[in-house]
Amino acid sequence: MQLAEHVINFARAGIAEQVQVASALAAEPGAAPLRPDHATLLRQLEATPAGRFDRMYVQGQIRGHRELLALNSSYLRGGSNPQEQQVAQMSLPIIQRHLAILSSLREIA
Repeated sequence: MQLAEHVINFARAGIAEQVQVASALAAEPGAAPLRPDHATLLRQLEATPAGRFDRMYVQGQIRGHRELLALNSSYLRGGSNPQEQQVAQMSLPIIQRHLAILSSLREIA
């Protein structure tokens, strides 16, 4: 399987998981606006040729997942909303698994 196929599979699985997390929080998937830095990255990705797109996507996902891991870890230690703490607890192993997959994808790239 080529890198592009792995990236597509990873992205599809990530979307499905985010829908589940949004449901657990009684939120509408995709309703939150993009942060300005994420919007900039999205525009850059949209303008990137296919061969470089996959590598750039993987690197961006690694950065985002590291940030998400730190955020969820912090919330788990000091968050005040029990439901959100439960989501953070549930999310940590998934984020760690994603980071391992992304590391493997970075090696393929």
